[in-house]
Amino acid sequence: MLPRFTWGGWLLMRTNWVWSVRVVGVLTSVALVSCTGVRTTYLSSGVKGYSISCRGFVNTWDSCLVKAGQLCGPQGYDTVHGDRYDRMLLIGCKQAGTATAAK
Repeated sequence: MLPRFTWGGWLLMRTNWVWSVRVVGVLTSVALVSCTGVRTTYLSSGVKGYSISCRGFVNTWDSCLVKAGQLCGPQGYDTVHGDRYDRMLLIGCKQAGTATAAK
């Protein structure tokens, strides 16, 4: 005997599908909101710097440091101001030939 079609089973499948789509939408929104933000600025010395914001649910302090490394490349960067609580980092890229000793 073949299983009988019921409207209740169809509605349950549709409800599960709608719920799944909503969960994926929420997770995508969280991922987009938590992206690292970078603004170009100028430091008090007149050197070009970057203000990096790593706010959001997914980002950590480490994501700020990784982004700083990506922006400045192999020459490195100097931290002008860093706030782990607010996950904000103000950096200036080191110029070629001006590497300083670690503090």
